[in-house]
Amino acid sequence: MTNLPSGFALRFNGGVEEVTGSRHLVELGDARILLDCGIFQGHRREALEKSKNFPAEPPTIHAVLVTHAHIDHAGGLPLLVKQGFTGAIHCTEATADLLPIMLVDSAILQEEDAAFFNKIHAAEGITIEPLYTREDAEKALSLLIPHPYEEPFPVADGMEGSFHNAGHVLGSAMARLSLKTSKRTRHILFTGDLGRRDALIMNPPRIPPHVDYLIAESTYGGRRHPDTHGVAEAMAQALERSEKENGPVLIPSFALERTQEIVYLLGQLIHKGRIRPLPVYVDSPMATDITRVFDKHLDDPSLSEAFRRHAKKEGDPFDPPDVRYTRTTEESKRIMLDPGRKIIIAGSGMCEGGRILHHLRNLIGDERTTILFVGFQAQGTLGRRLVEGATKVKIFGLPHDVAAQVHTLKHFSGHADQDDLSWFIMGLSPRPEMVFLVHGDSVQREALAAHLATQGVNRVTLPRYGERFELE
Repeated sequence: MTNLPSGFALRFNGGVEEVTGSRHLVELGDARILLDCGIFQGHRREALEKSKNFPAEPPTIHAVLVTHAHIDHAGGLPLLVKQGFTGAIHCTEATADLLPIMLVDSAILQEEDAAFFNKIHAAEGITIEPLYTREDAEKALSLLIPHPYEEPFPVADGMEGSFHNAGHVLGSAMARLSLKTSKRTRHILFTGDLGRRDALIMNPPRIPPHVDYLIAESTYGGRRHPDTHGVAEAMAQALERSEKENGPVLIPSFALERTQEIVYLLGQLIHKGRIRPLPVYVDSPMATDITRVFDKHLDDPSLSEAFRRHAKKEGDPFDPPDVRYTRTTEESKRIMLDPGRKIIIAGSGMCEGGRILHHLRNLIGDERTTILFVGFQAQGTLGRRLVEGATKVKIFGLPHDVAAQVHTLKHFSGHADQDDLSWFIMGLSPRPEMVFLVHGDSVQREALAAHLATQGVNRVTLPRYGERFELE
């Protein structure tokens, strides 16, 4: 190549100073590459405005590299296409199978949200349109190009990409770009959501080769997680009360990864005799569909070797004899007719919607009920209020007394903690020239930066929303 591009820059347009809306733009000459394309979650007006605001005009963006299928990392793809993007969307093979489930469901929610808003404001003549539709989601899905881990692929003129296992969820990856600038070849690595070294079913992150500029998540940059080796016993202890009192257990859970981990763990506990057999209901059509994708990818390199060996030896780890998957509303309602001891796993994970609300409405006033939280509960959610000990809550606008006992297991986080992040960054050789910390609030980012400084990593930047950096 004789005329190499000159302008080389990095712009942060989401997933900074917060843990939502992951979007980072790499510029090399006229080429623009988007790393992730999530939507924002939070206060409605602010979230909508940020979701609609891309770091470059969508028709001018050449390609997107998606690290994984979570909506805060991929949920903006239909909107990007709606606004004129026609380039390639690169991802791993498992992510390509998960995105149709995630994006179509997100589109349905956008349509239903707009329809409800328009209904309650009909008298005022105020209407809104959905952020995007199922048709937009289908158009985005038609642009997907899946890739195996660690195999390079062309991205744009002067750019080559590759994906490396991030250990966060099935198919999750770090995105690496090799760029030929006017002076030399440079390498950018974006961790996406980085997993833990001792996850339940995931392989630990695989440290990639040479990195000049690192964009690293920092969700738990100032915290340390409990050891996952104790999760089985912690789960068994949390279920002991249910055994003694013959009561139901409600587990609000996220459909991707967390539900599959819980089903696998419960199957192991029952198989080993640590808890007595009982009906386990996965009451989530999305989780059911996602579990089928897991079954298709049981040999995926993102899953741990021990888990893959178990699957080959023992059979489907997500279909033990006591687990029943429900899809229809009628099947969901029939769960309540099953008296006594049972486990119900349903979304949403923060109790802000989904079938878990119907089960809570029926069982939260029963003192034999156990509510077991296995994921982070954001401020302002029903899940957070229950975790903090609320004795009265509203469900579907109606007040309910909380007689159920609430437990929280903190072993399941799919994000690296401070020790994991430090291990990963210190394991890069040579050390990156610059580290940009994203996907974390101010407290967590600052804590990780301070910790890295004690390890001799001093060129650490905490970018702000919309900030652009000229690179060399």
